[in-house]
Amino acid sequence: RFKREEIKIQAWESRQKAKLEAEMQRIEAEVEQMRAQAQAKMVKKIAMARQKSEEKRAAADARKNRDAERTAAQAEYIRQTGRMPSSHFTCCGWLS
Repeated sequence: RFKREEIKIQAWESRQKAKLEAEMQRIEAEVEQMRAQAQAKMVKKIAMARQKSEEKRAAADARKNRDAERTAAQAEYIRQTGRMPSSHFTCCGWLS
């Protein structure tokens, strides 16, 4: 009789252990999935930041080229005419 009771207890313990191990594996799978999703999200954010920085570099380069062209055109105008081009925004122009 004691042996049967002991076998029942061992069977119950085995079922509980198996149930908890299955729960642990399920939780570990969820954690791994969350980790993979978070990593994919970070990779996407890094790619977006890289793309934005490239766009900003391209805009800055275009602005630099535009300014260089404007300066070259002004220099050519000064060489041809010998005087500064008139500007609407000269500082304190109304005083002269």
